[in-house]
Amino acid sequence: MVVLATSGEHDVVPFPPAPVARLASWLACGTALRPANWQWRHRLVCLVLAVHVPLLTGWALAVGRGAEAALAALALGGLLLGARTRSPAGHRALAAGTGLMTASLLVVRLGDGATEAYFHAFAVLALVALYQNRALSGFALLLAVVPLLLASTGAGTTGAGAPWPGWGWTALHVLALVAETAALMLIWRTEERGRADEEQRLRSQLSADHSSVQARLAETDRMRADLIATVSHEFRTPLTGIRGAALTLLKRGDRLDKNGRDRLLHAVLDQQERLSRLLENMLIAARATDTDPSASAEVDAVAAEVAMLAGGGRPDRPLISVLVESGTTAQIHRQALHQVIANLVDNALLHGASGAVPLIAGGADEHGVWLTVSNEGPVLELTKAGRLFEPFTQAHSGATRDREGIGVGLYVVRRLVEVHGGSVEVRSDSGWVTVQVRLRPAGRSLQGSLSS
Repeated sequence: MVVLATSGEHDVVPFPPAPVARLASWLACGTALRPANWQWRHRLVCLVLAVHVPLLTGWALAVGRGAEAALAALALGGLLLGARTRSPAGHRALAAGTGLMTASLLVVRLGDGATEAYFHAFAVLALVALYQNRALSGFALLLAVVPLLLASTGAGTTGAGAPWPGWGWTALHVLALVAETAALMLIWRTEERGRADEEQRLRSQLSADHSSVQARLAETDRMRADLIATVSHEFRTPLTGIRGAALTLLKRGDRLDKNGRDRLLHAVLDQQERLSRLLENMLIAARATDTDPSASAEVDAVAAEVAMLAGGGRPDRPLISVLVESGTTAQIHRQALHQVIANLVDNALLHGASGAVPLIAGGADEHGVWLTVSNEGPVLELTKAGRLFEPFTQAHSGATRDREGIGVGLYVVRRLVEVHGGSVEVRSDSGWVTVQVRLRPAGRSLQGSLSS
């Protein structure tokens, strides 16, 4: 069974035999055309067949051949009607193809076997090939070759009354017809292979995109779960502290001495600063998408400002050591640089050894502007150190961790630095943890910026 052609459904026609189909399978796959593509090709073939009906009938009547005229009118007309019915697509294609080949036989007969008449079969084979179906093209080739073989076995005359050229002429035409059909099938084969390769490429790309989307969705779900867990913990804790301090001051404030009241007020301020820092980091992480290439900031001045604010003039807070070359200027917004250094200092104070003094250092070299924030603390594993710059990631995770924070401080640092064309990395050795930031020196052209 071989599928001739389809217009949406598979039409099975018991033609040609399976061995013939297997023999031709290396030439073309015979992939069915899409319905719309098949329809316009079928209409074109039917139009050509319809033109042949009156032309061949008139030609036969003009030369006094009533039998050929009847054949042209009845056979071609009937096949044309069969091609235009609502029968399965394969049957319609077979009717149209048979009609064209019958018309070719009539042209040869009415032309008294003239050599020129046989060239009609070449055009007809090309039209039948529009269906891009090996079975139908093979049948059309058979209808074109058999009359040639039969005519060459007996005496015949050309249109001028000359004898038949013989087997040499027949073999030449048969080889030409076979070569034309084979060439058309090879063209289909190439097109089908190209289409199959393109479909495979698109499927592979779609599969890769699907996997990427799935991975992103999984990462998004993880981040959402981490956000809910950490935010619920980190926001509830300072709010509870603020409420407790406020209630104590409200109910027992008159019985507390000045130092007691100051401690409670400082606790309220600390928790308020903690909430503000959390909210600010989350907002910056969402907004950090572009930059102004002309922006610049003095690294030494901003570092000194952050160190002063971090100390706050309070004896319970350690001083911050600053060692930045004077006049070091980086291509970054001043507010962004302030946030970068402040987050690094907060991280150093939070995770550094008790009583240790963080160190801010910076300068310029042949690679650009560098800035480091170091603190004494536990040695970090390299695998964990890289993940610290991912959102909602901490060195010590879990609900029982002894450090505050929702894990977006270093993520904000990475976002702001990369948006301004820089890089950030962390090192941990000899009891020190150092975060190094690389920035462009002020005045250097920024070719592009990262976006979310």
